[in-house]
Amino acid sequence: MKKYLVIACLFIAAISLSGCESKNQNTQVSATVDKEGVLTMKSGDVYLLSTEEGIVNITSNKVNLDQYLKKKIKVRGMFSGDTLYVDATLIPEPQEIE
Repeated sequence: MKKYLVIACLFIAAISLSGCESKNQNTQVSATVDKEGVLTMKSGDVYLLSTEEGIVNITSNKVNLDQYLKKKIKVRGMFSGDTLYVDATLIPEPQEIE
């Protein structure tokens, strides 16, 4: 009787643990985004980029964004929270707003 009870417990444990297999996830998500718009104003270290989708908070430790104030700019970076941290500008020279 004990033998059947042990076998039954092992069988139930094997069935319940079979769903615990590790899944190999090879999907790579790129967190880099491009945004284009007019750099409207600066508040502290954060700039406001006015895009077609709305206002985006941006900042950068790599690019001096002061030269792009009141100009059209395209930037590439990664979001942390609701702020886009700019790694590069994709339009090298500031463009005047028309």
